[in-house]
Amino acid sequence: MSSKDQPVTFWGAVIMFWLLVAVSAVAAVPMAVGVVGVALIPGVGELRSHDPWLWLNLLWMFPAFWVITTVINAFLTALLVIGIFRRIGDVFEDLLIWLSVAWLFTTFFQSLLAALTASLIALILMKFLLDWLEKHPPREKAAREVAEENGS
Repeated sequence: MSSKDQPVTFWGAVIMFWLLVAVSAVAAVPMAVGVVGVALIPGVGELRSHDPWLWLNLLWMFPAFWVITTVINAFLTALLVIGIFRRIGDVFEDLLIWLSVAWLFTTFFQSLLAALTASLIALILMKFLLDWLEKHPPREKAAREVAEENGS
């Protein structure tokens, strides 16, 4: 039965919405660690507000981060396609992503230095998280790859 034959139900849409919220919340953990880490530094990490509802901003920040990185990557890939310029493009891409995440973090912090520091910490943690996820595929995928290698 194809997906065209299956109607979209109200409860299916509700479940998908909450799954999206849950994925965004888990994926935003490195961002939260960056914010908390810098907020603990006296004199630098002064928060705009101590309102706990402010943490809900992380739910929209990670999808915004994903959109920003996708647009920056596509734009720079199309713009800089030749050899040495590609290396410059990679550095420029990382710099633009860092500045854009810092801009998102100005929601939390009064100073730009705190936002820049928190975004740097968050991006480094995201890099380690992505590297770990690439090295540890889901068990089903790993079992399928082993079966394909063995010719089963």
